[in-house]
Amino acid sequence: MNNINSNLDYRNTDHKTWGAEAFLFEEQWFDFDVIKKVRVPKSYRIKDIDSELRRSRTITESKLLAAAKNVGVHTPTIFEIDLEETSIIMERVEGQLVKEWLKSSLDLEEQKKLVKLIGKNVGILHSNDIIHGDLTTSNIIKQGEKIFFIDFGLGKFSQAIEDKAVDILLMKKCFTSTHTKYDKEYFFAFQEGYLTTMSQAVSVFRRAAKAEARARHLKENQVIDHYLV
Repeated sequence: MNNINSNLDYRNTDHKTWGAEAFLFEEQWFDFDVIKKVRVPKSYRIKDIDSELRRSRTITESKLLAAAKNVGVHTPTIFEIDLEETSIIMERVEGQLVKEWLKSSLDLEEQKKLVKLIGKNVGILHSNDIIHGDLTTSNIIKQGEKIFFIDFGLGKFSQAIEDKAVDILLMKKCFTSTHTKYDKEYFFAFQEGYLTTMSQAVSVFRRAAKAEARARHLKENQVIDHYLV
């Protein structure tokens, strides 16, 4: 979830909160604690196009959450989808945002262990052509020894190496901008985990390095040392 109070952690908000493209509400649904995600109309878009876009993104996000869960990656359970309202009612996951946990934990080896687990899970997603689309430590919740991936609102299904490389670059950028003290250690740990579950990992890393070099107007050999290739 983008631009959400880091204390949200799915527990501490009883009012509507902005996500990247939606309102989020904490509610009760048949005695379950849930999050209701509602995609709201955008006035700058043509009404029919806006309606179809919100509807298609609601469907895609629901499918991505279910598909991730089916391959063993923890995501919130979906309870209800309303395409007229373009809303999803899903499990409210208790825990702490990984972004905050990494800042509060003092043990680098424990931090790297968690980041490696994140990489392992992203490798599982990519092996099954599931692209998160907004891969940051703000969209992963730590619950005990488990991690839950949330907010697939910008995700998609894709076999393309390029799309998988974009997820890798998003995570690298997150480490660099948000976790600067250990960004290199985190990124290497993330890649180590990814290599264990993604057979095309080296190809993805090479594509990510090429894209990063192009974006930063550098030669590929100036960034390739950051990648396990």
